[in-house]
Amino acid sequence: MKLKYFFLLSLIVLILASCTSKKQMTYMRDLSQTREAFDMKAPKYRVQKQDILYINIKSINSELNALFQSQPMEGKQMFQNETSLYINGYVVDDSGKVEMPLLGQIPVAGFTLDEIKTLIRERSKVYLKEASIDVKLISFKFTVLGEVKKPDTYKNFNNQLTVLEAIGMAGDITESGDRKNVLVVRPSPEGTETFRIDLSKKDVLNSEAFFLLPNDVVIVEPVHAKAFRANIPNMSLALTTITTLILILNYIK
Repeated sequence: MKLKYFFLLSLIVLILASCTSKKQMTYMRDLSQTREAFDMKAPKYRVQKQDILYINIKSINSELNALFQSQPMEGKQMFQNETSLYINGYVVDDSGKVEMPLLGQIPVAGFTLDEIKTLIRERSKVYLKEASIDVKLISFKFTVLGEVKKPDTYKNFNNQLTVLEAIGMAGDITESGDRKNVLVVRPSPEGTETFRIDLSKKDVLNSEAFFLLPNDVVIVEPVHAKAFRANIPNMSLALTTITTLILILNYIK
């Protein structure tokens, strides 16, 4: 009789250990039911060497517009695919500069996109009195690894990206992923920084790592229960073996 209760108790423990609660899978579960406001400020990314920029200068003078293009393009041809974006982009060289037609070399490393627009506007005044200038970072890559459904390196064509958007692009965190202890690795010219964020708490909205920067790596680690669940087949086999041995010993007696 005692053996029966021992077996049932062990089975219940194994079943409970293999379950993931809804609470563990909820993002920012401590948000109130009423409206809350957060002072969220995206960090200003400073361009680095080997970044690729899309720079477009437009004015009412179509002939001068053509001179500022790095390569001749028809209509919106450059937006047809990612490859053409990279081919027609301006690569920041090892000296931290980009080479533009007519304007020559422009130092951009260490500047934000808005600051680069101002630099180009000042340079272009010699040729254009009123110009519309657009500068975008087209080498914004980030990586999501670990317990997500689609771990991979992704490209972002917006100037801002949150860690929640990045995880969404990777197919969301799996049931085995630890939402309370997500690691963000951020390389920079000064070194590499790491951040630990808890996606189950609303405080993540105020984290330095909530907004991702180019080349960030997001790592979702497994919950401790996953290691236990992974060993359930071995534990079940061991439990069955022990039970069989006890039955044999009882039979011999």
